[in-house]
Amino acid sequence: MQFDWTTFILEILNFLVLVWILQRFLYRPILAMLDARQQRIQDETELAAQLRDEAEALRQQYEQRLADWNQQQETSRRQLDEELAQLRNTATENLKQTLADEEAKLRVRNQTLITAREAALIREAAGAAYGQAAAMLQRLASPQLTQQIVEVFLQDLQHMPDSEQTALRKAAAMLIGASAVEVLSAHPLSETDQARVTETLSTAAGQALQLTIKEDSTLIAGLRAVVGECQLHANLADELAFFRRQANHG
Repeated sequence: MQFDWTTFILEILNFLVLVWILQRFLYRPILAMLDARQQRIQDETELAAQLRDEAEALRQQYEQRLADWNQQQETSRRQLDEELAQLRNTATENLKQTLADEEAKLRVRNQTLITAREAALIREAAGAAYGQAAAMLQRLASPQLTQQIVEVFLQDLQHMPDSEQTALRKAAAMLIGASAVEVLSAHPLSETDQARVTETLSTAAGQALQLTIKEDSTLIAGLRAVVGECQLHANLADELAFFRRQANHG
């Protein structure tokens, strides 16, 4: 068998052409694709690390703001309690002094007149105390105080006694169709607070509720939710009205 140089050279040329084709159309695209994939993985890793750092910074910022808000809430509540206690003490002392003076003047009168006069004085003192408390709370009223009362309202909804929750769910069940539940707020509520009130109230009522939220400055601070025949009070105006009724019937 003779060695064919022509065939050998052609085989070499074919092999070189095949190597060139593979290098041009196979190896380079694959290497480029691998490099692109590696770069994409590196970019995504860096982005994930950046997002993690931003999330940690936001978490720390939120915790600091929450701690500051809790401290402010506690300070405001303590100040309000002290002022209300001082107001009650002043009203009580004034009432005692007035009753003592009237007793000395009206001692000769019959017991019926004395009792009627004492009742009138009590109502008068209660009305004066109510007016002073209302004026003071009007000065203290602010969107921040409404925000604090909203937080208390949401907490109370989450820990509502069984009897009250039963009444709320019964009232919600009696709503016709998509009847809206009216929520009055002394100050405008943020979209976040509106969503939280809707979600928490719906959970307590046992069904999804459609809320109509309006502003009512007569509430002084806080809000009032009306679910059919059930009313949920978390505002200073209703608390003052309750105080006045208790004083009038005391």
